[in-house]
Amino acid sequence: MIATNNRRTILNLAMASLRANRLRNLAAICAIILTTLLITSIFTMALSINQSMQNAQMKTVGSDFHGGFKYLSPEQVETLLKHPSIKQSALSLHSGILHNKAFGQDRVEVLQVDQNYADHGFIEFVEGGLPAGENEVALNTWVLGKLGVQPELGKEITLQIDTGERIINRKFTLSGYYEADKQLAMAGLAFVSKAFTDKNLSDIDPEQSKESGSYVNTSELSVMFNNSFHIEKKLNRILADTRITAPIGINWAYSSVSLADNVEAILPYAAVIFIIMLSGYLLIYNIFYISVVRDVKFYGLLKMIGTTPRQLRRIIAIQARLLYLIALPFGLGSGYMTGRWVTPLTTSLSGEFKGNSLSSSPWIFAGAALFSFLTVWIAAHKPGRLAADITPVESVKFSGVQNSGKRTFKPSKHGARLYRMSFSNLFRSKKKLSLMLSSLFLSILLFNTIFTVISSMDINKYLSAYIHGDYMIHNKGIIQQEGERSVNETELSEELCAKLEHLDGVENIDKVYYTLFSYPPDDSVRASATPSALPAKVHTQLYGLDSGWYDLADQDILEGHFNREQFDSGDYILVAETLTGPGAYTSYYHPGDTISYSGLKRRYEVMAVLKYHAFYAATSQMYFGNGYNAFLPAAELRQATLESGTPADILSLTLNAAPGKLDKTGQQIREAIRPLDALQLKSREDYRKELSDNIRIFQIIGYGLSLVIALIGLLNYINSVLTGVIARRHEFAVLESIGMTKQQLKRMLVYEGMYTVLLTALLTSTIGVLLTYCTARGIAAGMAYMEFRMMWLPFILIIPILAVLSYLITLSAYKPLARSPIVERLREME
Repeated sequence: MIATNNRRTILNLAMASLRANRLRNLAAICAIILTTLLITSIFTMALSINQSMQNAQMKTVGSDFHGGFKYLSPEQVETLLKHPSIKQSALSLHSGILHNKAFGQDRVEVLQVDQNYADHGFIEFVEGGLPAGENEVALNTWVLGKLGVQPELGKEITLQIDTGERIINRKFTLSGYYEADKQLAMAGLAFVSKAFTDKNLSDIDPEQSKESGSYVNTSELSVMFNNSFHIEKKLNRILADTRITAPIGINWAYSSVSLADNVEAILPYAAVIFIIMLSGYLLIYNIFYISVVRDVKFYGLLKMIGTTPRQLRRIIAIQARLLYLIALPFGLGSGYMTGRWVTPLTTSLSGEFKGNSLSSSPWIFAGAALFSFLTVWIAAHKPGRLAADITPVESVKFSGVQNSGKRTFKPSKHGARLYRMSFSNLFRSKKKLSLMLSSLFLSILLFNTIFTVISSMDINKYLSAYIHGDYMIHNKGIIQQEGERSVNETELSEELCAKLEHLDGVENIDKVYYTLFSYPPDDSVRASATPSALPAKVHTQLYGLDSGWYDLADQDILEGHFNREQFDSGDYILVAETLTGPGAYTSYYHPGDTISYSGLKRRYEVMAVLKYHAFYAATSQMYFGNGYNAFLPAAELRQATLESGTPADILSLTLNAAPGKLDKTGQQIREAIRPLDALQLKSREDYRKELSDNIRIFQIIGYGLSLVIALIGLLNYINSVLTGVIARRHEFAVLESIGMTKQQLKRMLVYEGMYTVLLTALLTSTIGVLLTYCTARGIAAGMAYMEFRMMWLPFILIIPILAVLSYLITLSAYKPLARSPIVERLREME
């Protein structure tokens, strides 16, 4: 065979086919735009949320380094720095903790760090910088506020530094200060100079400080690799190569770390993208399939004059790619803008982070373009094979109906009936029918699932998660998360609580006391934590609960049981799980274990282990990595901390009002606390409004996605009906020529549409109900404020809506056919 350069000819044929199928082109472009729009918006939303969460978690961790090595000697640091896989590093030396009385139970760690530590630790100095002189120090605004010192360079500050062996009491000069980050407001750092540590810590043996648990004069080396994949393996390989034994720390803020341990996190996004691709595939495939069926005689003639199957496939592939290139910019642009609009709505549903980082990563556009191209390529591939495989003789008689080659006769006692003919016509092209039903079924299934999930949101469960009475006063002096702490932590005092209790309309009050303890890991902690996750200090948020909170205990118990009378005795404690990594929980203690805290004179027996978020409404709603929450009776915690000399603060006050005096009581409470900046009042109605806002956001996002998927399904149906009528013009002409009236023909087409509606209703009311039940129930089980309720309204309403649409679409397709003369249609086959 002589090879010829016919690429130009194939391109001309493809372009000619494009110009001859304007309606097909418009439908395909709309389908590709919709598919690309949805995929791009999902990519934009996923990467933006991931970036926001990653930034927030990095600030919680305190660094953007990939990981680090803890409690090192100077020799070990030098050895590790020589390893070739370490690209960047920062060094910090543990120099003690501040012992000033102003900090109470708050922990302020003293470090000597280099500039890389500050650059990668989100430390942006308002004025000044890291200390250089022996008596210089750098602090954040929260530490300065606790000390009662105005942020001003050169200001003298007296600090007491506990090194474990002695307390250094010295006056320092402020060399720089920075704003306390909202994610780190519960902790503090003080930076001293190398000159200070060389003079005052050189005599402290790092090995002895490790044994004592103070870790003073030990170094932590934070490192950065080429990428954030397999961080733990890289750290362990470095230790193996250098033959050094040291604990490692992994920055689990990085997505690659989180996904390695919790692949389930990406499954929702993958599922949505799969649904979008499947919907787009069904529509684009149907468009090209019907186009090939309609133009099959053209492809047969091309094959007769020597066009090869490969060239025919290329003709269809070129058309698909050109349509893809036309639609791509519109889909990417509109999808990115949609994603930027939806992302703030989505992040507002979560209280875990506030700052929105809108990603403009090129991976958004590259990924969306790739997935969209794959959808188009797969959808156009099979119609291309159909055009390539058909023989010239077959193409003359081909109408898209699959024949087995064997004629079947259906005897009838009652003659031809329109409704029977219509039902048989549906199954002449089973592939076309299955594609149309699948597209409609998918859009209905998605809408039903979203409707059921939103309907399952339970206002009472939501309210119980955030408030346990009619009004709740929070002490922002303890739970404030933004900026420096300039408010008084004791504004929610016993005197104020007593005053509020006697207001007209207040039936009863429940207080929650709060204090924070930090202690070195004990035997129970060491037995439960892995070596890499073993914390230097265990942070315990200890809460004292009044009896009004006891009703919530049973719903969150994992181990043990709750007994009111025994708990009220003050001998028992409830402990919650510990978060050790993304989605990973453990319990340091178990029922029967005993716990003691430094400063408290008693030991407490663990009565029960609770879920991580137990008593969420009563807590500060902030959590320490590798720390845990514990709960005592309010009277016990108050008395125990009074005896220790550092009384617990009142974290919150819950007030229950008489039903007929809710508004009046609320106004009195607001007036009573108006002058007190540290106190925040919220009512059940406030939280009710928040849930309404959340539901509205779910509706915008969920129903918006459903609408686009439904639009794809509707376009698929319209395209199938219109092109089906066009492809069957000769068949209808033959039926009219043997006596069928136009009215009968219209009724037959209407019956076909109604059968399609009934088959769709049958699918959605059987398989659809089962899938909706399983999917929606699974989503509801994973959300604390949902009570699953199966909703039947969408399944009932969908039948009349689809019936009306089917009737209107069928009439629109029939009208041009009715105006065409029968003789002209009969001659089309000649």
